[in-house]
Amino acid sequence: MNTTPKAKILVLVIALATLAAIALGISFFSKGGAERTSASPSALQQDPAASSETTKPDTIQEGHEMQAIDDSLILIPSGTYQMGSPESERQRGTDETQHEVSISAFYVDPYEVKQKDYQEVMGENPSVFRGDALPVENVTWFDAVHYCNRLSESRGLTPVYTVDGNTVTWNRNANGYRLLTEAEWEYVCRAGTTTIYNFGDQVHSDYANFEGSYPYLIEENYVSHTNPEVVTSRNRGETIPVTELPPNTFGLYNTHGNVAEWCFDYYGEYDLSSTIDPSGAASGSLRVNRGGSYNDFGKHLRSAYRSATNPIDADQNLGFRICRNAEAGNEMVVTTNSLDISTPENPKILVAYFSYSGNTENGAEIIAEKTGADLFEITMANPYRGNIYDVSQRDLMQGVHPALSSHVQNMEQYDIVLLGYPTWWATVPMPVYSFLEEYDFSGKTVITFSSHGGTMFGDSVSDVSKAIPGAYVGCGFEFNYSGGSGLSDRISEWLSQSGIRER
Repeated sequence: MNTTPKAKILVLVIALATLAAIALGISFFSKGGAERTSASPSALQQDPAASSETTKPDTIQEGHEMQAIDDSLILIPSGTYQMGSPESERQRGTDETQHEVSISAFYVDPYEVKQKDYQEVMGENPSVFRGDALPVENVTWFDAVHYCNRLSESRGLTPVYTVDGNTVTWNRNANGYRLLTEAEWEYVCRAGTTTIYNFGDQVHSDYANFEGSYPYLIEENYVSHTNPEVVTSRNRGETIPVTELPPNTFGLYNTHGNVAEWCFDYYGEYDLSSTIDPSGAASGSLRVNRGGSYNDFGKHLRSAYRSATNPIDADQNLGFRICRNAEAGNEMVVTTNSLDISTPENPKILVAYFSYSGNTENGAEIIAEKTGADLFEITMANPYRGNIYDVSQRDLMQGVHPALSSHVQNMEQYDIVLLGYPTWWATVPMPVYSFLEEYDFSGKTVITFSSHGGTMFGDSVSDVSKAIPGAYVGCGFEFNYSGGSGLSDRISEWLSQSGIRER
């Protein structure tokens, strides 16, 4: 086709402008270019517009080519921050060791993935709470990974993940959509802040969708309210549209509450030697999720809090957020593998339980009867008596793991331990920690079941998982109070899903 002189000039102008844009992009994002900027709280809070930008269409470098993508993701600047929590932070976990981490620039969705978008890409909507603008939930980690790949393919991008059974490979140079790493998630959640939440040191339902009856530090102010900053607020009891409630300084919505968000990483102790764009442990049995949900206590919404969940577990508390690269990763490929724990064809099973009111005991007896498992009650040397809120609160806040009066003989013989307890303060009772500390669970499968008064598991399964890192922790089972007339059938369904045969 012949080109007129005017057209040639226009093409030349466009080409020069494109080259200039590419040069600017490389100078801003290249690791060999300008020095990283530190996302200081003061700078970000004074000028939110300067901390992030949304471009339509956004661009991403693919080799030497910039590909236009109209997806309205937010550009997050590179920076260095303190990941984890200081030792002075109340109710911090021992796995929150504070350390400096540097994050490269990347694009992130300001919203959790909506049900409407998930339905369009995956052709289904597994959510418990239904609504186009609500976050998708009840999805496994693998569901989230497959969504990222399919969305990438639908937009002509290179899929990031290769899934081969339980082995997942991440091509860090691919330009497709992906989950945030745990370090990236905390970076964008904090948005330059150093407070417990990105909106301050206390949580309220005006700023986060959570179990507002249980704000941060409620455990020590429930029986005797001495801290005026601990104020209860609304408990919505369900998810809300992803655009509701104020965004943080980076422009991200619902980083605290609504649904907890799957991250890429396997859960494990922080590798303090990996400080530039870390991607977590190479193997494990649990994947990290962050931010807490509509049903979580305030302590589980902290910016530094780490939750760990079996990646095949679908929960109405769990959703995800997506992102994509703004530059190539510092590693070409990251390969992760599931912890390899094999169970014999006819496993030896123990049902171990702690019960206070009898609800958990009832469930444990049904499970033992169905499976033919040995039954063991976890009993205290000095049992709790009186106001259970008071006595359980005291041990929890002081970190007391009370002495037990019962002990398992020859724990080594068991391949599977079905562990039951009532959910107290959104975690396991402290005598259960005593039980977990007494034995070596390495190489065993541990599956929890829990009675509760409305908080479901809380974060108890994650807490059990962290206490026995050498075990495979399966998908748990929960029931409200006594479980009702349908408890037996529900237990049978759970056992079947867990691969445990009834006798």
